[in-house]
Amino acid sequence: GSFTVAATGFPAPTLSETGSLPGGVTFDSATGVLSGTPTASAGGTCNLSFKASNSVGTDATQNFTLTVNQAPAITSAANSTFLVGTAGTFTVTVTGYPAPTLGQAGTLPNGVTFNPSTGVLGGTPAAGSGGSYNLSLKASNGAGTDANQTFVLSVNEAPTITSGASATFTAGTPASFTVTDTAYPAPTLSQAGTLPNGVTFNPSTGVLGGTPAAGSG
Repeated sequence: GSFTVAATGFPAPTLSETGSLPGGVTFDSATGVLSGTPTASAGGTCNLSFKASNSVGTDATQNFTLTVNQAPAITSAANSTFLVGTAGTFTVTVTGYPAPTLGQAGTLPNGVTFNPSTGVLGGTPAAGSGGSYNLSLKASNGAGTDANQTFVLSVNEAPTITSGASATFTAGTPASFTVTDTAYPAPTLSQAGTLPNGVTFNPSTGVLGGTPAAGSG
């Protein structure tokens, strides 16, 4: 970018500048040119002061505002983990100038909300909401390309066995019973205790099944 400070007077005035310039930008007092390529993360406003002097009368001064626009970027992590029944929070952080606005798309677990004004994803996930939620976050400020991020919210849930606590088989007749559960990540099952002859338990499928042998009643 480039901007030329213009001054009038005779003899030709000399120019000077005070105030912090953004990284990558310089002022040439001989030509009056303010120019350069602002460095990354230099977005914002810089309050400068220019002075023109030629020893004739009072120096001319001007307060000058240099605005550096910066495209938005999402700088926070692309994932977070909450726990069912426990309050959780995650803040989406962004850079850019002007300050970017945030948006969110995708289904959130029951009990969790997203506040685009603060960037806070928070709440207490409801029972049964354990799982992985693929969300899409967007930051925009009209300066350059919008920033998009695919965000994964994992909701862990302690295991609960949801199937009945009893089943009845008949000796000599094939039968099965499936142990069901809820949890995230998917729980592993195990079984203890003596099974009747001809009946087995498969921990991978949760199926208790087989044909009870004669005399196993």
